[in-house]
Amino acid sequence: MPYPQDALITSRSTLSSRLATQRVLILDGSIIPLTLEEEQALCAFVEHGGGIVFVGNAAETYRGYQLLRELLGPLHGFCTPRCEIIARAVDSNHFITRRVDPTFAIKDEVYLLEQIPADAEAVWRTTWQYVSCTLAYTRTHGHGRIFCTTLGASPATRAHPSFQQMLARASRFVGGADTQERTVRVAMIGYGAIGFEHGTAIDAVPGLEYALVCDRNEERLALAQQSFPSIATCTDMDEVARDDSIDLVIVSTPPNTHTSISMQMLQAGKHVVSEKPFCLTTAEADTMIQLAEEQQRALTVYQCRRWDPDYLAIQQIMQRGTIGPIFHMETFIGGYAHPCNYWHSHEPISGGVFYDWGSHYLDWMLQLIPDPVESVRGIEHKRVWHDVTNADQASVYLRFAGGQEASFIHSDIAAALKPKWYILGEQGAIVGEWRHETVKTRRWSGDLIEERLAPAESLPELYVFTYDADGAIQRQLLTLPPVSEMEKVPRHEAPVEMARLAASYGVRVVPHMSAGPVSLAANLHLAASLPGIRAIEYGLNAIPNRTEFGTGADLSLDAVVDGQIAIGTLVAFIACGAISTLAGGVGSDSLRNSVGPLLFVLLLT
Repeated sequence: MPYPQDALITSRSTLSSRLATQRVLILDGSIIPLTLEEEQALCAFVEHGGGIVFVGNAAETYRGYQLLRELLGPLHGFCTPRCEIIARAVDSNHFITRRVDPTFAIKDEVYLLEQIPADAEAVWRTTWQYVSCTLAYTRTHGHGRIFCTTLGASPATRAHPSFQQMLARASRFVGGADTQERTVRVAMIGYGAIGFEHGTAIDAVPGLEYALVCDRNEERLALAQQSFPSIATCTDMDEVARDDSIDLVIVSTPPNTHTSISMQMLQAGKHVVSEKPFCLTTAEADTMIQLAEEQQRALTVYQCRRWDPDYLAIQQIMQRGTIGPIFHMETFIGGYAHPCNYWHSHEPISGGVFYDWGSHYLDWMLQLIPDPVESVRGIEHKRVWHDVTNADQASVYLRFAGGQEASFIHSDIAAALKPKWYILGEQGAIVGEWRHETVKTRRWSGDLIEERLAPAESLPELYVFTYDADGAIQRQLLTLPPVSEMEKVPRHEAPVEMARLAASYGVRVVPHMSAGPVSLAANLHLAASLPGIRAIEYGLNAIPNRTEFGTGADLSLDAVVDGQIAIGTLVAFIACGAISTLAGGVGSDSLRNSVGPLLFVLLLT
């Protein structure tokens, strides 16, 4: 299957037109042999300010060409056998390596560079038998720039998230991007339970400054200032809107206020990251998206659980084809316990039970089954906890264009738990069983204290079931992937990093359904160049189909209601994000669902 970025690589048939219309070319060594006229045109292209990104076999292929050798500089290297190569960033403050995972591993045959030009700057290196070798470098030639990496010869490497980010950053770099960046000042409205996490993550991201916290509760402001002494505080949102030094605002207030606050900040010229859920109705989402487009500002939603180890493990198993194509998925969270008496349990404020954990579960489901959604139905029960307005149990059932089905249940009246995950593929299955863990401590007297954790506070045990040719079913406990140090920051503050880019480069942003970190983005799509790279589209899977499945201000569901409260416009905000169209797409009154994890379309991202 071709990867989205493959379309960006210049071929012989597109070379002449791209030389005339583009500012950046990507060459992979597939244009062979090059004619003298083509060589001359490529050199002139860079000399006059254009940029070329050489990837994969290009360096080894073109270093023997006399004129292209002037672009690449003198190179000397050797080919490795297919094995694991660990890439390491040379300078974490380089334009291409800022805020990315400083190391990543690929398994490939790689041409390692023992020698690069004296005037080149190494960006990525690896160690081979105790010798440092270059994997990527930059160099100027005339008025232009080149970036050369020997990574990317195979589809597997080109699909690696870190390589795709490298390609995106390199394209911007050789396209003439300003390598200096200014600090982006961040304000938070609402310092609630997650306020400390946001603040800690902001402090951990180079280029961000945690500047201001706004909350009506003076005690919360005191806690915020105690944890982050350098911040200013205020109790009036208008002060945030009027403060021209604030570039980006995080809206961390109850869900029913997200729309009004986000729109106020967008109108004040701020980039906005909204806590989930994005808002409560499709009409609100359309209005917010339209305003962001008009104001040329970033608008996205906080989405942290795409990096939960159990979800990542399932994603890896599916990518390897271990259980074959998925056709059935059941997910569950809950237990038997009285809901809290805070706003989370009051539907007019929270949006209902699905707008909490359901935001994450439905997002997972849509990533794992990327086909368009064809139908949605839901069931609610109101039977036990009559002192709160959220449903006691709610279920949603999705059917996809390929015939697959998926369901999610959130229950506060489940005395026996279903598995967190129950996934059937054509060749096997995955089951995620809840763990029942206790935290053991001692009193001062030495007595044992045991505190039982809620199931959701522990990662599940994942089992993979596969069918053997002899008819036996094999069951294997799956090891969950570790979370690297670099991933811990994007997990918490990926949307802020995205908006930081927007604020730094003055870009136009069209928001999509949900957000994930730039440093882990796995798909890249460059489109239209005016004057250079104009659009970059990030995602974690193949660029998804965008299919219309509803119209009008709100999405109608084929809902079956057992109780007092209809499910409403649930899937309008699957994954807690805005459902939107690309610039130039259908109008705001037509609902479209981007079923993949697209982040933004950013000009000059």
